[in-house]
Amino acid sequence: MSVWGVFYINDLESKISVLGIVAVIVAAFTSVMTVNINNKKTREREYELHILKEKQKVCEHFYNAFFEIFKNVKNNRDGLTKKATEEMALFKKGLMNWGSEDLIKKYVEYEDNLDIHKGNTSAILNNADGFLRDMRKELGFKDSKSLKLMTLLLTAEARTELGQ
Repeated sequence: MSVWGVFYINDLESKISVLGIVAVIVAAFTSVMTVNINNKKTREREYELHILKEKQKVCEHFYNAFFEIFKNVKNNRDGLTKKATEEMALFKKGLMNWGSEDLIKKYVEYEDNLDIHKGNTSAILNNADGFLRDMRKELGFKDSKSLKLMTLLLTAEARTELGQ
């Protein structure tokens, strides 16, 4: 029986009963749909959180390699240690699994620019700074272009010397 069938019922109490039953059914249906939608959104948020955690792990491998290389170069040693090489391999493996297409392209560009700008410290720092911002963007941060992350690694004297 449809809701419109209530107009064919003559008794007022029966009409009220039918409309009450219809209201209960609609409320129950709405409640079930609301729960289903909320459960779906919760699963989506959990999935997005899982992806973010995996991306953070991937970025951590890059940071580990980056700081290992930076520390060794600063101490006048060979930057590419076994540890740094292993961390970069883990980063690249993770980047293939969890990195966006844009970040993968930015990394390849970053790596290419390292070879192109060998010996040009300022260009290398700017290149690294851009890639670090791209990684932070991948993790959900919204940094302005004026943020210079590499200045965190430089001494005050080096920042002045490089105009950072």
